[in-house]
Amino acid sequence: MNVLPPQTHVAFLLGEAESHRALNHPYLTALKDGTLPDPVGALKRFAAEYAVYAKSFQNYLLIAMSKLEEQEHRSILLENLCEESGMIEEEELAEIAELGIQPEWVQGVPHPELYARFRQAIGAVDTPETGDIAKTWKELFIAQLTQANAAEALGALGLGTESIVKFFYRPLIEAIRNHTDVSRKDAVFFELHAELDDEHGELMLKIAEDLIAADVANYESMKQGMRKALGLRSLFCDRMLEMELNR
Repeated sequence: MNVLPPQTHVAFLLGEAESHRALNHPYLTALKDGTLPDPVGALKRFAAEYAVYAKSFQNYLLIAMSKLEEQEHRSILLENLCEESGMIEEEELAEIAELGIQPEWVQGVPHPELYARFRQAIGAVDTPETGDIAKTWKELFIAQLTQANAAEALGALGLGTESIVKFFYRPLIEAIRNHTDVSRKDAVFFELHAELDDEHGELMLKIAEDLIAADVANYESMKQGMRKALGLRSLFCDRMLEMELNR
């Protein structure tokens, strides 16, 4: 029997993730192109809403980490957790500096603070309705990770989140650049994650390969976790787009 190597299984999953509607969503396209009825207002409402999901990212990491048995694998997520606190290694600082991201913008600054900087710069304001959409995403994602085995959790947070976030953030980066006067420094949260999370995603792909090598049945669990996570992201975009079009 011809058994596919773990790298091929992971490549199949990554290809499916990158073509998912969540990353090619008409909401993201409309934000980027400025075609919503209130382009700047839509970005402000995104900034307020997305914060409800993003502020729990460290919690997502901790839950997924608790599922992994190998210390080497847990260490990869721990490194990610440290960077969420603003601790970026010198090698990575040099890499982002080459892209024009000044190290002093981000080094030592916890990522929730980077996001708060963006929210303030764009003028996002919470309303009584803020969080109605993202809270569902956050709670369902936490429930998924909590109930998952190691492979499903890795599929959700690795293949379904870290490995694809650059595709989700690129339209937002363009939208902020083209339709607001927010500076690159004040919007660095998105650019930083598009670069750093790409590397984190690659490390999580290595964990995925290891789990599939240990038991090929982990491939199906990983696929399930990835699809659920991407489905929740797509649902968030569906509801955000509906809100903007019905204002």
